[in-house]
Amino acid sequence: MITSHKVLAAAILAFGLHTQLGAAASKEEGHAPDPEHARLVAARKAANELPDVLAAEQQSKSDRALAHKALAEYKLARKKSAASEEAYHKALEAGLTKIDEGAAAIQEKERAAFHDRMVKARAAKKGSSKKGGAKGEEPEEGPEEPAEKADPKN
Repeated sequence: MITSHKVLAAAILAFGLHTQLGAAASKEEGHAPDPEHARLVAARKAANELPDVLAAEQQSKSDRALAHKALAEYKLARKKSAASEEAYHKALEAGLTKIDEGAAAIQEKERAAFHDRMVKARAAKKGSSKKGGAKGEEPEEGPEEPAEKADPKN
């Protein structure tokens, strides 16, 4: 039974042999290396061995590692902040429900009204910034955001 692993292994083997045979054939055909390219390769090797170039390379690697670390820390802090804010909103809603059962419904109504005002203001701003549009034409509204995103801090 021929499995996909065997087919893959045969393909890799064939490709590997093909590239090795191609490289050997090009050497046998007498293709002389380009003297300018050889000179450039030698100069690069020598330049990479200079102390100031080695120091600059190490500094570059160090700075890149610090940047990656800072980015990872930022992403983690952002996730933690979003989770704690979500926990705060849930606790606040639960507290409102404990104190006054109707307060949560009133808050939802106010959020929806605020969201509608923001959508209308955004549409008006987009409409007024467009020049040369037909007069009397209402600007189209973009995709609406959830009420949670446009929530004023209560």
